Amino acid sequence: MAELIRLSGDADFEEIAAFQRRAFGHEWLKSERRRLQCAEYYRWKYFPPRGPAWLALVRSRQQMVAMVAAVPFHLAMGQGAAWQICDIATDPQFRHRGFFAGCLAALSTAVAGDMMFCFPNKQSRAGLVRAGYGARSMLRVCARPLLPLATRKSDVAGFGTADLAECDAAFTIDPRRHRYIRRSPEFLRWRYAAHPLNRYVALRKPGDGGTDSCVVVRRMFKGRVGMVVENWSSSEEGARAAQDAGYRWAKSSGCLAFLWARDPRVPSPGNTRADLNWQLPWKIVCYTNRNPESSSPGTAGDLHVQLGDWDAI
Repeated sequence: MAELIRLSGDADFEEIAAFQRRAFGHEWLKSERRRLQCAEYYRWKYFPPRGPAWLALVRSRQQMVAMVAAVPFHLAMGQGAAWQICDIATDPQFRHRGFFAGCLAALSTAVAGDMMFCFPNKQSRAGLVRAGYGARSMLRVCARPLLPLATRKSDVAGFGTADLAECDAAFTIDPRRHRYIRRSPEFLRWRYAAHPLNRYVALRKPGDGGTDSCVVVRRMFKGRVGMVVENWSSSEEGARAAQDAGYRWAKSSGCLAFLWARDPRVPSPGNTRADLNWQLPWKIVCYTNRNPESSSPGTAGDLHVQLGDWDAI
């Protein structure tokens, strides 16, 4: 039977972090993952503006052996919340015993009637499908190498760094792309400015009538890789300019590669040489507990808010 907890500041975040490290210590990208598997990270992650997260866990002889978290977000429209299912983990010695299913069932009871979504790894997808989830959208990860000798300070005309909390206008220009998660100034402060471990940069270009273009970027893997976290613009031209702004930022920051995720049904917004782009084997697949809607091209990223910068990889 899974134990259900509405998290508070008194929770044992050290235990959560230690369990996550134990459950995923074998993965090859563990350097970036392990950097985040600390009490400070979970203390931030589980308390977004919408309220504290739910945690479903299973213990054996008082030791945690399985857990799943549900983190709430304000809906862009309507009542209720959208809950992100994340931090799915089972001790390797206790797998295939139904603990994941039990945790999901407990969380479904806790947030009954609300939307739930998840970006699972391959091992968790079958369990989500059995629990009634379906794949809603998929993004592909792309990369472009950067030549260190060619790196120099450079800017894109009209773009400059901005306070992330002031970029909310860029995130409300197209309601079709923000049907679920409300990107308010409060959310942006929590998501980016208050992150205890990652440092983000917002590049913004003011547009006519409040139609700003904004791209959020950060460095990962000890600063060697730059990546686009979010790119929202009112036009294809604005999206291309924002993508190039991120690319030039990565070059000027001394990165060796530049990464972004895109909907495979639409062309990449970058307008630099396409033959230098690599499509990596990684996919970011979004599952929801409601019947998957047929989303039009360009809307696949509307739920990619919390793990858009691969905190889960």
